[in-house]
Amino acid sequence: MGEVLQLAGYEYRKIFKRRSTWIVLALVLLWTLFSGLGGAIGDFYMEGEKVDTHYHMAKQERKALEHLEIQELNGQFFQNMQETQDAFYQREDGFFSNDAPEGGWAAYWNKYYEAYAPYENLSMLLAMMENRLGGFAGEKIDGTNFYALRERMMDLIFRLEELSEGEIAFHKEENARIKEPYAYGNMAGYHNFFQMQTPNFIFIAFAVAIILAPMFAGEHTSHMDALVLSTRFGKNKLIWAKLLAGSSFACFSSIGFTLVFLLEIQAIYGLSGWNLPIQVCTDGFLLNLPVNMLEFLLITLFCCVLAAVMTAMVVMFLSAKMKSPFGAIILSFVFVFAPIYLVQLAGGSRWLFLLVCSLPTAMFYPGSVAAHQLLSVGGHYFYFFQWVPVAYLCLFPVLAFWIYRSFKNHQIR
Repeated sequence: MGEVLQLAGYEYRKIFKRRSTWIVLALVLLWTLFSGLGGAIGDFYMEGEKVDTHYHMAKQERKALEHLEIQELNGQFFQNMQETQDAFYQREDGFFSNDAPEGGWAAYWNKYYEAYAPYENLSMLLAMMENRLGGFAGEKIDGTNFYALRERMMDLIFRLEELSEGEIAFHKEENARIKEPYAYGNMAGYHNFFQMQTPNFIFIAFAVAIILAPMFAGEHTSHMDALVLSTRFGKNKLIWAKLLAGSSFACFSSIGFTLVFLLEIQAIYGLSGWNLPIQVCTDGFLLNLPVNMLEFLLITLFCCVLAAVMTAMVVMFLSAKMKSPFGAIILSFVFVFAPIYLVQLAGGSRWLFLLVCSLPTAMFYPGSVAAHQLLSVGGHYFYFFQWVPVAYLCLFPVLAFWIYRSFKNHQIR
């Protein structure tokens, strides 16, 4: 084992000696920094007048959410929201006018956002329900019918998705485990994290493809394969060392870039609402999973990191099979991109849908890891985040052995 680790260290040195590695990692880092800071950069204008900065608005929203007097989505919360907004519109009448209000747009905007910021997320949840249900038939939303309307919305979604009666019953049981009324607070940080999680990990997957494509194919291109396979460890431990280096690189780089992103989110939006139910966030409103924000973040991160490692294994498999790293990179890009389009074509076939949504790129989507479609085994139902990692862990040794045999027995020219 010590020799494999030593050889893996040698493979790491080879990885970081390539200029392309540093260029790709720098691009991913720049993207990660921008994805965290981008929403807080720049100014907000109304009628051509600068009224605020996006950074200050983010800070205002964070402060408003962290200091709400009412921390539950109950009748009192909805009443406070309505009274606050009614008082603002009764006091101010220039917001929808072409004429600048007294004191200018900046002063007006500050008053408006102060009243609106605490309830912005709830307004989006209500808009999601109205969009799904096609209006509320004049019903006034309060702490009681909010949950009844959500149940109607979920029933409609389940029917449209053609879930089985067993799946629907399972989801209803899951929903019953969620404490009502929902706690409400600062979900802004988690919302921004979930929104950018998918593109961040797709960038990481591209980086993994470019960096690891030469792992085996580079030996062919440089005509070093004959020399490598003739060395003492070339046909056994060196191959395992390459696999260890490639998979660990994907794992550590994913975790590293995610930590950088989380630090940005914490600095701007905060992560204080970790114990809020995922349903108060727009990314989890359509889920019946009884978990809080932090638990869902850990679930999605675990699936994303495991999917990045699976991507690395596929890249190394292509590298071992092909004579050129460029071919491996091109096919790897197809592998990463394909599920984005295939999922739209797989809706008519349940098993095809389950297959497509179990591919690594699909696991980068927070909504996919807890999709409503479940795997049924012996009368028990499992979410994607429960059965897909098990499938990956079973595939890892299969792919590793296949890669080992492919490189060990390939024809040297």
